Amino acid sequence: MDNAISSKEQVKATTIDAAQSSQNAHTSHKIVGPGSSHNPSSVHETHAEQIHAVRIHKLSPEQAQEISSLFAILKDPTRLQVLYTLLHAPQQELCVSDIAYGLQRDDTTISHQLRLLRTQRVVAMRKEGRVAYYHLIDDHIKMLLELALSHICEEPQSNIPH
Repeated sequence: MDNAISSKEQVKATTIDAAQSSQNAHTSHKIVGPGSSHNPSSVHETHAEQIHAVRIHKLSPEQAQEISSLFAILKDPTRLQVLYTLLHAPQQELCVSDIAYGLQRDDTTISHQLRLLRTQRVVAMRKEGRVAYYHLIDDHIKMLLELALSHICEEPQSNIPH
């Protein structure tokens, strides 16, 4: 394998050549190696401008992980109900018992969900005597909740390809 170029190096060289070629709007080339199609001799067409745009606008692994963690915290239906309840609370805050009673859940379940939300810096708590009151502290979460609700309530568009 001394004289041969490794598959990874071939893929890298081909991709760099395709991205740097400004005369060609698109390039056809063989992709060989890990991540290629099941047929190692298949030909793929690439577009230099699009490759460049992808590279400029890709998320870093850290950003992708943080966004994934954010959506993971919003994945649980009970947490979403708690957040939506807090979003529309008359005084912008509620105690555990009021949330639990309103959602017809037990205090322990609601406390657990609020603890997770506090850990992720989505809600904050203030104590008044023995009662803990919770409120949303992240305006981005408020926007995500409203946007998600708007999305699920809109009529399906018939011009979207299936």
